[in-house]
Amino acid sequence: MRQGAQFDRAERVADAIRKLVSEALIMEVSDPRVRGAQITRVRMTRDLRIARVYYHLSPSTEQRRATMARGFKSVAGFIRKRIGDEMSLKFTPEVEFYYDESVDLGERIDRLMAGERGEGRDE
Repeated sequence: MRQGAQFDRAERVADAIRKLVSEALIMEVSDPRVRGAQITRVRMTRDLRIARVYYHLSPSTEQRRATMARGFKSVAGFIRKRIGDEMSLKFTPEVEFYYDESVDLGERIDRLMAGERGEGRDE
């Protein structure tokens, strides 16, 4: 098998899981701790056995992030079952949820750049 084809498959599976998780969070999951989360990306391991789902919450605080992490830990089994029911995969991947700090970092850089340019300053 061509190595590039394996990565393409992992990306296609990751994209399908991202869509499935996003829809499940909106339509099926009733746990209020995960409301408002945006699924930003999914990374699959090479063997497709682990799906690392990254989410973001805006605005986020440490307390909300901790609450949301507990919520995602609680719904991970349900999400895994939905993946198993909807997708034709040899193995149903374990689902791990991670807070995506890259969005916060990008927003921080934007604020710093705006401050550097003097935007928002009174003259």
